[in-house]
Amino acid sequence: MVDPTDKTRASPSADVFAGTLTRRSALKYAIAGLAGLACTGSCGWLLLRRSEAGIFAETSGIFKGDAPKDELWEQWNKRGWVREARHYVKIGPAVMCKLCPNHCRLSPGDRSRCRNKINRGGTLQTLAYANPCAFHVDPVEKKPLFHFHPGTRTFSLATAGCVLRCLNCQNWDISQKKPEETKDPSGQEYRLRPDAPQPASLDDIARLSMFPEDVAAMAQALKCPSISYTYSEPVAYYEYAYDTCKLARDNKLKNILVTSGYIEEVALRDIAQYVDAAHVDLKGFDEQIYQQLNSGSLQPVLNTLKTLKSVGVWFEIINLIVPTYTDKEDVIQRMCGWLTENIGADVPLHFSRFSPAHKLTQLPPTPVEKLLKARSIAQAAGLRYVYIGNVRGVEGAETTFCPNCKKAVVVRDMFAVTAINIENSRCAFCKTLIAGVWSDGNMPAAAGPA
Repeated sequence: MVDPTDKTRASPSADVFAGTLTRRSALKYAIAGLAGLACTGSCGWLLLRRSEAGIFAETSGIFKGDAPKDELWEQWNKRGWVREARHYVKIGPAVMCKLCPNHCRLSPGDRSRCRNKINRGGTLQTLAYANPCAFHVDPVEKKPLFHFHPGTRTFSLATAGCVLRCLNCQNWDISQKKPEETKDPSGQEYRLRPDAPQPASLDDIARLSMFPEDVAAMAQALKCPSISYTYSEPVAYYEYAYDTCKLARDNKLKNILVTSGYIEEVALRDIAQYVDAAHVDLKGFDEQIYQQLNSGSLQPVLNTLKTLKSVGVWFEIINLIVPTYTDKEDVIQRMCGWLTENIGADVPLHFSRFSPAHKLTQLPPTPVEKLLKARSIAQAAGLRYVYIGNVRGVEGAETTFCPNCKKAVVVRDMFAVTAINIENSRCAFCKTLIAGVWSDGNMPAAAGPA
């Protein structure tokens, strides 16, 4: 059973049809729920379909010769689920993706490490466009973002694929899949828009398209002031996220990236002009552990944090404390010292409790004592806003305290905001400036989940 406090997990409504589908069943059949555009509670959907035969075994690099064959390609293209990729270079008939540090070099017919991009006739194409495999209405606190319009809801979506291969991934059943393993391009198109009828069947959901204009329209209809690109990795569906961010900005919606931060600076700066906030998963502070645990590298993520700060995007950081991997106190101390010195004392840091998942089911959950120790280390390093997530019963774990008078300025109960004592971005008690992006200092109308 999925831990209901787990903030990294896509949260489908598994009981929206008669009966309850198990996690195993969810991997074989689409799960969907559409509670109407006037809903005031949490509306959620998860789209998954039976995996196709073919290459699925994880490798250390690209998938040779695994691009869709002509018939599937034409179906995908007809759906509008294909776009030429951004940020790549041509090297004769080969291409090199310059979006993330993986720098996949693909010969014609090859598939990228993230599973979403292919070399089709010497052009880099993305297969992850307008075909989300998961979408949901979440409290913004679930991202987690605690200092960005607290109490509001955000329309959240994802496609298949990820630039990393984390052993502890909570959403491995979408992040480690190809788009073709989550969608069905055959039959009549179903397009989700506010004026669309409710899906008649699971097959409708598997064939669903949601283009950038549809995402913006759905967010507005559901009274979500923001859109979150989340659950898997927005870098892997960059083109879809980019176009949606740009259109959302035109429609006065805010954009939130929930990301590993594994992206090249040029690409980050390109999309950051349309991004209002980011949650960055700093998965550790040791290069060797980063490679072992996530199949990635630390330095690009540190560069991302510096870049986000330089362009003025509000961001918060999460650090998952994984037993035997990222729970070393000296490493946590170095990480917190680096953040204080390079990013600043006002960056919120969320320490999150590990729950056994994916390829680390043999490990125990993080002891609460480890999380408390990590928080004390961060506070001693000078960080002003330090939180503990995925736990219950720890006093003040998710409360925002004024760094001056120490009074509670934002009180939370899980994802629900129960009190906001901030006026004009300042503590209502002592008038100290509280770092963040606040909603006029008043409790939003849609505070917390229903």
